[in-house]
Amino acid sequence: GCSRAGGKGTDWLVAQIDSGRYPGLRWENRARTLFRIPWKHAAKQDYRQQQDAALFRAWAIYKGKYHEGTDKADPSTWKTRLRCALNKSTDFQEVPERSQLDISEPYKVYQIVSDGTRDAGGYPIWALDHHGHHCFTHWGM
Repeated sequence: GCSRAGGKGTDWLVAQIDSGRYPGLRWENRARTLFRIPWKHAAKQDYRQQQDAALFRAWAIYKGKYHEGTDKADPSTWKTRLRCALNKSTDFQEVPERSQLDISEPYKVYQIVSDGTRDAGGYPIWALDHHGHHCFTHWGM
């Protein structure tokens, strides 16, 4: 199960985006409210665990779920954990229509939802994604 996280995880992730250490992890817009996160499937031929799982591994270490040298590397679990944390967090909102998962360097786009965005009297705009699920797209005024 996922426990609700907020606050610290946001700061941590923003610091990682700013660090420029992870290929493909970067801001999507100037306002720094949207960012893309590399989302390569481990089954892909050009998957390089060191590089492509680096962010997910760092998150596992940050959360105390992975101790290098003692724990077995488990990139798919790390990735699930981060996805789970992002989906549960009220600070992040996936923006499915901007994500590109069918290209050679796939990525997902998330929005950082600040308190300002949330409390500006806006209301969430929902749309159907390509699987027919309802998903949040943006805040309307």
